[in-house]
Amino acid sequence: MNESLYPFVNHTTYDLKALGAMNRLAELSVRREKSRKTKGVCGVLGLVGLVGGVYLYPHQNLVGSLLMLYGVILLVLLMSWKNFQLRSSQRQLPRNMRECTYEFDEEEILCTTEAGEQRYTYEQVFAVVADLEWYVIFFDASHGIILSKNGFTTGDPKDFKAFIGQHTQLPIQEY
Repeated sequence: MNESLYPFVNHTTYDLKALGAMNRLAELSVRREKSRKTKGVCGVLGLVGLVGGVYLYPHQNLVGSLLMLYGVILLVLLMSWKNFQLRSSQRQLPRNMRECTYEFDEEEILCTTEAGEQRYTYEQVFAVVADLEWYVIFFDASHGIILSKNGFTTGDPKDFKAFIGQHTQLPIQEY
């Protein structure tokens, strides 16, 4: 790779910190409604299972016990939602894609990993989200790339913000 051809080059490791930030920023932005609905349904069903189980237990021990167990499982899942999402993201990411180098030019985004290269156009970008340490570029509500602001080897995060905003024609959502 010839970094001099690209105004911005970023190297990011998809470790637990990066995946956690990506999930958090997705939940705050592109998956806000879906996450809220999923957690709401999980909480309501958990409470219904727990209350129903307590109510039925004296009369039908097996059904009451199963409903209480179902309710407890759903409530525990709700309380550990972020950890569940993080572990799920970690399992879905192939090992040969954990070290990523992103190169940005006027036409496209080039992602290079041990698995090979993948190219994205700026028209494919659905949303751009940032916080103090990260940029996340989403291609839909479930797929995106994360860039560590400390990972720029060419260009800097402040200039990148203007560049990505101009090329995607999207506002940068900041959290």
